Amino acid sequence: MPKDREALLSSAVRRSITDLVAADPDRWTASRLAEELDLHVTTVRFHLDQLEQAGVLESGVERRDRPGRPSKVYRRRAEAVPVNTAAYVVLADVLAETLGGDEDARVEAATRAGEAWSRHHLDHVAPEGSQGEVPVRELLDVLARWGYPRETVTVEGDPAGRCQATLTHCPMKAAAVRHPDVVCAIHLGLVRGSLEGLGVQDPAVRVTPMVAPDVCTVEMSGALHAGEQVAEGLDLAHVRRRPEAASADATTSDVTSPDAPSPDATEGRSTSDRPSEATS
Repeated sequence: MPKDREALLSSAVRRSITDLVAADPDRWTASRLAEELDLHVTTVRFHLDQLEQAGVLESGVERRDRPGRPSKVYRRRAEAVPVNTAAYVVLADVLAETLGGDEDARVEAATRAGEAWSRHHLDHVAPEGSQGEVPVRELLDVLARWGYPRETVTVEGDPAGRCQATLTHCPMKAAAVRHPDVVCAIHLGLVRGSLEGLGVQDPAVRVTPMVAPDVCTVEMSGALHAGEQVAEGLDLAHVRRRPEAASADATTSDVTSPDAPSPDATEGRSTSDRPSEATS
């Protein structure tokens, strides 16, 4: 267990919370824990947030058949399994070859796949009182499920209008560098589908991978935003210019298909964007 997690669990309150959640997962809400431990609910929420950010706990949406907004429930997070980078690259190769077509066609198909995954695998509940603004906390939950811990994501701007998430340390970087039109487009669809499911009307999303080493950005706006809308699409210009695009092909050649296209083959190809009348 990392030292920061050990330090968190040195607190008797946090150990009690963790023990209760581990013994009966998906039952405990902040209010139930506060009642059980005779603490103020705000205090319990603070400890829960700390435990969730450190990867000790994870949250989900309470399943209920009665009226009212579902509450957040907690479970002990399973210990992380080491990432097999080569496997991600092979998977991206398979997807890229299976989707076929030119880059624009692969972007379109991969984006739809991300949206479909969002619809089928996420519990979409619009935050109360959101009025169509970007639900930052819920979106961070989605990104965490895809390997972006909360501490690697920052969100700036106005959630009620136009905002930008900055993501660092992509868990699928090697695959994304080799096939950004597939991997990054899936993330584009995932974010768009999540925003739709969380109550954002006609969200516009723009993903720009590799704006700097280990840094990607996701710009977002909704239909209720009165200002300038995000120009939707996938901007691959930075990926094409980065030296990793060539080195990734060399370092993964022993685990990928000899017929897989190298990044150099797409040098100079235009940025893939969905049609949009808006400008960024």
